[in-house]
Amino acid sequence: MSNSKKITVTYILVYKFYTLLGRCCRLAFTLLSPKQLSADKALADTDLVLFCGRKGATMLKAVLLSIYYNWERIPALTLVSDGTPKEILESALRFWPFPYQVKSWEDCAAWHRTKGRQAIIDFALVNPYARKMLSVLAEAESRPVFYCDTDVLWFAEPRLPTPAANQPQHPAPRHSTPQHPAPAAAQPCTMRISRDDQHCYHLPAIRFLNRLDLLEKPAINCGIVYLSGSVYDNYPGFEELMQFMRIFNEPFSEQTTFALLADRFGDTWTLEEIILTTKDIHWPLLPRYLFSGTQLARHHVATKHSWFWRDALFILFLKNKSRRRSAAA
Repeated sequence: MSNSKKITVTYILVYKFYTLLGRCCRLAFTLLSPKQLSADKALADTDLVLFCGRKGATMLKAVLLSIYYNWERIPALTLVSDGTPKEILESALRFWPFPYQVKSWEDCAAWHRTKGRQAIIDFALVNPYARKMLSVLAEAESRPVFYCDTDVLWFAEPRLPTPAANQPQHPAPRHSTPQHPAPAAAQPCTMRISRDDQHCYHLPAIRFLNRLDLLEKPAINCGIVYLSGSVYDNYPGFEELMQFMRIFNEPFSEQTTFALLADRFGDTWTLEEIILTTKDIHWPLLPRYLFSGTQLARHHVATKHSWFWRDALFILFLKNKSRRRSAAA
């Protein structure tokens, strides 16, 4: 749960300074980043899903360049709009030479609607944050997907879990006839999710659900999620959970849902692998993780306006430096 900050003149001046610093880094990144990439890398088996609006569109290039430079294989991209016109997102992807598709969250809602899942659609209608969850759950039912927020920058390719074996998780009835065939058994659901440095959950929801035990377990953040399989087929009562959660339009109610899912069948990346912190908003200017070579990514939950662009510029600088060394050799 985030603590409220007292807004003072000093706070405003400091925020403005670091915002200006971030804008300088962003300008340098824009000027130095390539206008077009070469499609010279192999494609990955798992698709990448990004959920994006107008603000996220400005960060797309930085996110995708960090993947292009630091992953061995490039995933096919599905970009889901939060309602922003698709033309804006397609324009932001003009530099990207690999397969991609742009769709709206309403397209994903239509998938759930065909299966009679109205509650999650109602949740997404009242809570914009739930649209991400709705989209990830819909996409994961057709193939394994890897989701990350547009404020995540990558330093290395993440380890992904192996999808569960194609064995039914809930046994089908023993007796069936041609007139009444046994229903198809649910396929296992595989999940891995990132951690948070604090429990940013919706407290009224977990109190009502009697799940205060979540506060005693590692905090979950839904900024990075691997998911394969149907949550609905493997989480008994998920539709009823959505019927309850749809009354909340506040932030973190969707993250609370992800925490419940992770508690049932989720694995996690550690905070050492995927950095998420609010302790370095002002210092250091050049953190140790940029040089360690051991971290996979940084999730800029509180530093989108500043350190995100510093890290994006650093990734670009390292790649250009390595290219110059290769050319000299």
